Amino acid sequence: MTNTWPAARGTVPEREAFAYASAVLFVLFAGDAVPNAITWWGAGTLWGAVAVWGVTVLVRARPSIARTPRSLWLFLAWCLVSVLWSHWRPATLASLTVQVVCAGVAFAVASTLSWRRITDAASLAFRWVVLLSLVFEAFVAVVVRHPVAPVWTDYGSRDVPDAFYASRAALFTGGQVQGLPGNGNLLAMVALLAAIAVAVQLAEGRMRPHRAIAWFVVSGVTLVCARSSTVLLAAVAVVVALFVALWIRRVPDGRRGPHTLLLVGGGAVVVVAGVLGRSIVSEVLGKGTDATGRGVIWERVYGLVEQHPVVGWGWIGYWWPDIPTLADLYQRNGVTYLQAHDAWLDVWMQTGIVGLLLFGIYVLTTLQRSWASATRIVYDAELRPRPFDPVSLFPLLVVVALLVQSVAESRLLYQGNWLLLALIAVKTRNVLVGDEPPSTGDGARTPRTKREFRQPTGR
Repeated sequence: MTNTWPAARGTVPEREAFAYASAVLFVLFAGDAVPNAITWWGAGTLWGAVAVWGVTVLVRARPSIARTPRSLWLFLAWCLVSVLWSHWRPATLASLTVQVVCAGVAFAVASTLSWRRITDAASLAFRWVVLLSLVFEAFVAVVVRHPVAPVWTDYGSRDVPDAFYASRAALFTGGQVQGLPGNGNLLAMVALLAAIAVAVQLAEGRMRPHRAIAWFVVSGVTLVCARSSTVLLAAVAVVVALFVALWIRRVPDGRRGPHTLLLVGGGAVVVVAGVLGRSIVSEVLGKGTDATGRGVIWERVYGLVEQHPVVGWGWIGYWWPDIPTLADLYQRNGVTYLQAHDAWLDVWMQTGIVGLLLFGIYVLTTLQRSWASATRIVYDAELRPRPFDPVSLFPLLVVVALLVQSVAESRLLYQGNWLLLALIAVKTRNVLVGDEPPSTGDGARTPRTKREFRQPTGR
């Protein structure tokens, strides 16, 4: 029986729910490795199969949609409305279908697994992506010894931009490695998410110290080899969020008002300063004043925003390469930019200020609930404070990492990042850590034969 809150009207075996969550996170965060290895037709078939599996899980679990974030559905509804004036109507309909399916998959996972099992599934998926990325890069560097293109391509003798290769054979030459995701920035983010999940499992006693240390080393090596300044800033932000959350937990409930106002004010100042001074930050990090070409793409996307500032050009998510307005916007070193490299600017361009406000509400309410999960004190039936659950930090730390990355990448709008944020949004609206019925699958280092859920019981 799956552990859901409120209790599901149907049933899905816990092992299947866990396997599904791990599989879908692995497939989406593996990124370009899927089409690079089995072609885009094969990738479409695999993604479709995963989506169908998710639909069957959702249908069998039959969870209530009442306790899901309205802000998510309102944003998706506005994206649907944008088809009326979209400049790329077929792409809007197709992309929105994918967005809704991913949101449905997130709903399925959130409704069939407890917070601890979601953390376990995320940890398993992210660790495998990181490990296989290093194995793949090592194989190319040691055995192949030259850049490797996707299996379905044939570039002939012409010069090919480095970004087109599945691997540049750069693991031992000091270059940026790309791993399974096919991009150093994306690989680094997966490594950071893996480190977050492993740290929570270690604090919960759900992973032995020697295993956790080994995975920290693997994640650290990956972060160094991926050479992503954006994820480095995200890692710093995650550490700061961790210490601030642990500090605020020590403040009694009645005295948190001034502290919270101070944190909100300080956070707003940091965000504004970061946005206004990102060229300076970029230069300090060695990326130049234009953040490795991002300054130009930001300027040109803003030019599109100025033409339709209120309702936008129409939703599309990831830019389709056969749409001239987007594909011809900017090229650098032979590579066409197919995103705004800023999720917020991308949303503004696609859905206008109305969509940007709805998206902001969706993200900020998810952040607020994640913060509440990490900092609130839970009491038992006798009004005694319950022991601190480290897993309550997981949604906050993940959301902080995703939001920092969203300033330099649009990945928050599609694929793994979109699904992960939707998963946390639905689950935090569904139930916060501490309010969830206990599950026999949630114990520390539970033997595999004991990982079945028991029926939710009242306290």
